[in-house]
Amino acid sequence: MRIWTNLVWAALAASVTGVVTVSCGSNGKNLCADRNITCDAPLSCDPSDGVCKCGGRGGVVCADGFVCDPVANTCQSTKCARVDCSDKFGTSCDVLDGTCKCGGTGGKVCAENEQCQPLTKTCAPSIDCRSAGCKRFESCEQATGKCLCGASSCAANQACSVGGGGAKTCTTTACLGVSCTGANVCDSADGLCKCNGVVCQSGEACACPLGSDGGTCDASARSCRAGTACLGVTCQNGTTCDPVDGVCKCGGPGGPVCAANQVCSLGPPPKCQGGQQCTNPDGGTKTCPSGTSCDPEDGVCKCGGRGGVVCAPASTDGGTDPAEVCVQNPNQQACRRPCDIRSPDCPTGQFCYFDSSATTPVAYCAAPTDNRTELAACNAATACFSMNPAPRSLHCNGLALGQTGLCRAYCDTAAGTQGCLQVPAAQRCLQITGAPMGYGYCQP
Repeated sequence: MRIWTNLVWAALAASVTGVVTVSCGSNGKNLCADRNITCDAPLSCDPSDGVCKCGGRGGVVCADGFVCDPVANTCQSTKCARVDCSDKFGTSCDVLDGTCKCGGTGGKVCAENEQCQPLTKTCAPSIDCRSAGCKRFESCEQATGKCLCGASSCAANQACSVGGGGAKTCTTTACLGVSCTGANVCDSADGLCKCNGVVCQSGEACACPLGSDGGTCDASARSCRAGTACLGVTCQNGTTCDPVDGVCKCGGPGGPVCAANQVCSLGPPPKCQGGQQCTNPDGGTKTCPSGTSCDPEDGVCKCGGRGGVVCAPASTDGGTDPAEVCVQNPNQQACRRPCDIRSPDCPTGQFCYFDSSATTPVAYCAAPTDNRTELAACNAATACFSMNPAPRSLHCNGLALGQTGLCRAYCDTAAGTQGCLQVPAAQRCLQITGAPMGYGYCQP
C-alpha cells in the first residue's frame, strides 16, 4: 500500500513539474529563431512577434517613404530628398508627403493667389511689395500692390515729392533731365523745349524781334525766327537741326546728339536709342557703380542692364536715405537699401543680410524668405532668421552658386568672442569672406 501511495505522489509531482516547465518555456520563446526569420539591414527581428523592425525588440515598422536610421533607431523620411521648395516663397518640405507647404510638416499649401508668410506660417494674398519697384518716397500698399505717394498714385510723368511738414504730393516731372538751348524754355506739360509756347522747327531759333535793344526782350515777345546755322543741313532718324549750332539733335534745340547707328525717340524727354551707348568717347566701356550695369539702349546704369531698373540715388532734400544698391543673385534682381550688419537701420519688417552669392557681394535690407535657425542648411541669403532671443537675421555662411550654406549668427569681429553667445558652446567671431572688414559670423 505504501509503495502504491509513493507512486501516485511521484506521478503528481512529475505532472506539476511538466506544467511549470512548459509554462516557463513559453515566456522565453524566440519567434525569430523558431521561424528562421532573416531581416534586410538595417532592420532586425523582434523576437516577441517575429517582425522585422527598426530597432529590433520594441522597435517600430517604418511606413512607406521612410527608412531606418540604424544609429538613432528611428524612421527617417525620404520624401523630401529630391524636393526643392526654393521657387515657392517661404515654404519648406513636409516630411509626411513631400509637398512644399507654408510651415513645413503639418503646414498648409497656399492657393495660387496666396503667398506664404514665413514668420507667421500663414498664407496671405500674393501681393509682394518687395518687387513692386516703387519710386523714391513712394510706398507700396499691401492690399493692392500699388505704389502710393501719400494717398495717391502718381501718373507716369509725375514723381513723389515731400513738401513742408512731410506731406507727400505728386508733381509733374516732364522737364526733369531736359536742357533747352538758347532762349527756349521747357514746357512742364509735355517736356518739350519751346519759344513762347511754340516748338521751333528745323532752321529756326528762339529770338527777339528785329531791332530789339541789344537783342534782349521779354520772353512773351520772342518767336521762332529763321537762322543760318541750319542752312544746307539735312537731319535723319527723327532728329531736328539746332539753329544755335547747326547740329542735328533728338528733339531739336537742347536735345541729345544721336550717333549714326541710333534713332531718336521723342519721349518725353527726347533720347537716343540703340547703338553703342555704353562705349565711352575714348573707346572704353562705361563703368557703372553699386552693382549696376549699362543699358545699351540708353546708356543708363541700371540694375540688370538692358531693360533693368534705375536704383534711387541718395536723398538730397535733407533726408538720410542712402543710394540704393543693385542685388543680382539666382533668386532676385532688384534695387535694395544698403545696410551695415553691425548696426542695421532697415525699415520695419526688414532685416540686414550680407549676400555672398550676389554678383557683387553686398549687405542690404530685405524681409526674411524663410525661418532657418542657427546651424540649419540654407539656399538663399535671406533664408536665415531667428526669433530667439529677439527677431534677427542670420548669415548664410558658405552660400554660393550650386552650393548651400549654414545659418550662423552675425557678429562684429572687433568685439571678438564677446560678440557671440558662449552657451551652450564657446564660439569665435570670424571674418565673412568677401565682406567689408568687421563683418563676422559666429563659429563654434
